[in-house]
Amino acid sequence: MNRLVIIGNGFDMAHGLKTSYMDFINWYWDQRVDAFVGNTTNIAEDILCKLIINESRRMSCWNVFSFQNSYFRNVQGNRTCAGYEVFQEIKNHSKTFSVECCPFFESIMQSIDTKGWVDIENAYYQFLKESATGVDSNCVVSELNKQLAFLQKKLIEYLQTIETDVFRNDLQGAIKDRLNPDDFSTEGKSKALDNIGINIADLATIRRNPRKFNKLFPERTMLLSFNYTATAEKYKDDNTIYNYIHGKLDYPENIIFGYGDELDKGYQEILDKNDNELLRNVKSVKYLETRHYHDLLEFLISAPFQVLIMGHSCGNSDRTLLNTVFEHENCISIKPYYHRRQDGTDNYLELVQNISRNFTNMKLFRDRVVNKEQCQTM
Repeated sequence: MNRLVIIGNGFDMAHGLKTSYMDFINWYWDQRVDAFVGNTTNIAEDILCKLIINESRRMSCWNVFSFQNSYFRNVQGNRTCAGYEVFQEIKNHSKTFSVECCPFFESIMQSIDTKGWVDIENAYYQFLKESATGVDSNCVVSELNKQLAFLQKKLIEYLQTIETDVFRNDLQGAIKDRLNPDDFSTEGKSKALDNIGINIADLATIRRNPRKFNKLFPERTMLLSFNYTATAEKYKDDNTIYNYIHGKLDYPENIIFGYGDELDKGYQEILDKNDNELLRNVKSVKYLETRHYHDLLEFLISAPFQVLIMGHSCGNSDRTLLNTVFEHENCISIKPYYHRRQDGTDNYLELVQNISRNFTNMKLFRDRVVNKEQCQTM
């Protein structure tokens, strides 16, 4: 019997990495503000956003703004606040400055302002669906894809600047630990026990002394990382397979950044448009550029498996792939590791709600997902 560990961004964050999309957007604004230095024009722009200094006697260009503005520079000339704060200050002075953001990036910034977080891939898909129903969709979609490609390039650049030396023994223990038959689904328990040569009548003995049953150790473990970083490789083992399903920073040309929800009702409308530009960043199509997806399928069919979820939100942007895993005939258990907040609350319910959206068979969902009493925090 095998174990599939699904690793998401929360795994990196649990190792101290600032890898949320909000961290990335904050870095993006730091870079934009730093680029004011040396800009002797009144326009600072990229494909996402144009910042304009309106006619001003005090301020002729962004270079002057950068060094004369005491709001974010100390007497030594060093910036004293985040680039995002500078952007907010610029927006608040509409007489002095004009801000022109593309609708896609505007929605990202609005999400940060109102929710305190953002899902760039989901925002992209919403605009993709709107573009697909537009009259002049080709032009709009091509611009949207250029904007996403620009964000992908910047995201790779950002992630290459951060690293961690943190190693967590508790996560290593969970990845390598014995399988617990109490976690197995009702419909899959007999199949799982037969696969590892344990009689179901021995369950009482196993519960009393599981250490006697070495057969409960997974034969093979695949770390299925949805991250681009190499954090998962800190947990090396002879029986461990690493699958970077969305690519790695070492090979930026193979990185997948887009959307993967073929179960969404609007996806068929996108297909019916017969426009390849609409499918440019659909994950199911991008998976065919490497062997990662086929390696996953071969692992799934090789033996019954348990799923551990570590730091993945199980949101809709990966619903096609997660549905393939969660409803696979060899899947006998889905065990989420949840996050406990500082105020004592946790996200277990939110996580299993997201997991439920990856199922088309709710009977399987209720049977395969491990209840909270048997799950742990990460």
